[in-house]
Amino acid sequence: HAVIKNGCAEPITELSIKPESLSAGSSWRESLAYIGVPARGRAVMMCIDQFRYRYRDGLPSIYSAEAVTPFAMRMRSIFPRFLGSEYMDSPEVAKELFPIPNEDLQRLSFPSASFDMIVTNEVLEHVPDIDRALAEMYRVLKPGGVHVGTVPFLYLDELGAERAVLGEDGQVLHLLEPQYHGDPMSDKGVLVFEIPSWDILGRARKVGFRDAYIRFIISSRYGIVAEHCGGVLALCLEK
Repeated sequence: HAVIKNGCAEPITELSIKPESLSAGSSWRESLAYIGVPARGRAVMMCIDQFRYRYRDGLPSIYSAEAVTPFAMRMRSIFPRFLGSEYMDSPEVAKELFPIPNEDLQRLSFPSASFDMIVTNEVLEHVPDIDRALAEMYRVLKPGGVHVGTVPFLYLDELGAERAVLGEDGQVLHLLEPQYHGDPMSDKGVLVFEIPSWDILGRARKVGFRDAYIRFIISSRYGIVAEHCGGVLALCLEK
């Protein structure tokens, strides 16, 4: 109620956001959006702000697995060394969106030790092999680099829920009722392969991350709130 009445500030820039500039969404986590960036996105910005002064001039090189979203456009306006990409399985779509990079988190094209930070917002659940994506992110991060981001998270369970897998022929095999989330690249939505839980932390350490933890973020100052547990859960991995 305080945010709705008084507004909030934007992490990193400390820009004052008036309450009339905040828009509604499908949930509290996806609501209170300023220039399209909801509470969830500002929680990730808080994480970025926490880590960015480890790097030169507080302006790290950042790779994000999104390029056309409001969050990506906001990051591009703040960080000169920000690179966003989209995953496009259609050559026609990739050609149409050129020069936006086409990247698969399971097979990144970047050299090892390329970035100070990697950001994934609501992406990992759509990757067929999360462990392979974790290993690739570890590879392209510089020593001391960090990953921050959000993912739908089964915080009451020890293990995640695998909903679909790829067969040897590349066809999708559904283990549970198919679930789709919104996709900025398509009106059809994008399939959910796995909803992670606490076991993702051990899986991240297994591929090499020296630290892996979930950060609980709730803030009236920055307009960050969510239903269920009250705040946003951010996945933080440190190399």
